[in-house]
Amino acid sequence: MTDAQLFSEISALPSKMKQEVRDFVANLKEKYKKNNVVALAEEPAAKYGTTFSDMLLNGPVFSDAQIQTIKKTRKSINEWRTK
Repeated sequence: MTDAQLFSEISALPSKMKQEVRDFVANLKEKYKKNNVVALAEEPAAKYGTTFSDMLLNGPVFSDAQIQTIKKTRKSINEWRTK
């Protein structure tokens, strides 16, 4: 049955029966919410109860001195490779 056919069938029902259909659909939605084990917006938890995004956003970062050391090392490696 297509959506249009279903809509046509429901539209042809008397008011009381339409209300029963509304109640039935509401019950189905509620039942699905209760039985749905995995929530779509749920984020996997990493060690120690933190979320993955927290780990990424609050993780360790290089200091300015470390970044300068990395740049110097890259420069010297690139110079060595081109010799």
